[in-house]
Amino acid sequence: MKRIAMAGAGSMLLAAALAAVPASAGAEDAEEKKQVLVSAPMTGDGENLPDTVLSLDACLTGQTIPVGPSGWPACNDLTGPVPEAGKTPGYLQLTDASNHNTGAAILNKALPNKGGIEVTFAQYQYGGTGADGISFFLVDGETDLTESGAFGGSLGYAQLGDIPGVDGGYLGLGLDAWGNFSADTEGRGTGCPEDYQAPEYLRTAFNRAPDNVALRGPGQGLEGYCLLATTATDEKIGTVSNGDLYGTTFPESLRSESIDDAKRLVKLKVTGGDQPKVTVDLDFLDGGGWQRVLETSVPFAAPETFKIGFASSTGGKTDVHLIRHLRVETFVD
Repeated sequence: MKRIAMAGAGSMLLAAALAAVPASAGAEDAEEKKQVLVSAPMTGDGENLPDTVLSLDACLTGQTIPVGPSGWPACNDLTGPVPEAGKTPGYLQLTDASNHNTGAAILNKALPNKGGIEVTFAQYQYGGTGADGISFFLVDGETDLTESGAFGGSLGYAQLGDIPGVDGGYLGLGLDAWGNFSADTEGRGTGCPEDYQAPEYLRTAFNRAPDNVALRGPGQGLEGYCLLATTATDEKIGTVSNGDLYGTTFPESLRSESIDDAKRLVKLKVTGGDQPKVTVDLDFLDGGGWQRVLETSVPFAAPETFKIGFASSTGGKTDVHLIRHLRVETFVD
């Protein structure tokens, strides 16, 4: 599959494709026979990390010194209630609880998409004041994935002002404690047709939807990354500074005050076909098991190969952001 162009004529293609596909459309679920592509607990000292797994200011808490050709740093001299450095089992740490911090981990190796993709992992957001969140993203496998997209409310996937989104972006999942990833403000979603823009109340500067999950679609540079779906509701739940806050239907928060209560399991599934169905399930570990929180479609077929990444950021408000137990599978006949 060729790279999805998003500028110029490509943006017209995006608009036409999105306009033609209702949000509920999608391929039928693939058979549940899967091949494991990546199994990365992230709990050790990093000695077995492949060269193609790159750190962009992320670290592994289980190690004490930099290891591997990719130069993964040790998690030392950090702010907030972070995991103890050098203690295993550890975590992939994207940020500590310092202000205006960013971190990403990317796999610059093309993985085959044989008929759909399923990704599961554990995420932890805790110990600060609730910002910003964590993203997981898929990009076209033809991309030389060496950088993330814009941070802040764009969570390392989408664009922000004149800062481009991730190169070759196909799908970005935002686990959004602060609430800007669902909002088409700060330049997010530029060039997107009306049906794939944020709701009107999330197109107003400073309005946001805390503690929500959102999906953004294909993008390149400063074009696209359209909002495909969000769990944000239209219920106004408060006002801060000069903006309004909107609600969620979740039984629990995406974040917690301490690491002991912060673990949430995440499952992202993208089916095969020309208009892949995308589902997001969460397990809040409250006894309720997996819960379907989002279901939508992407108006372009997924690339034949893909690369992946995690990203996170803090701002004036903060949290510690951790990942464990990444598993990536593709569906096979």
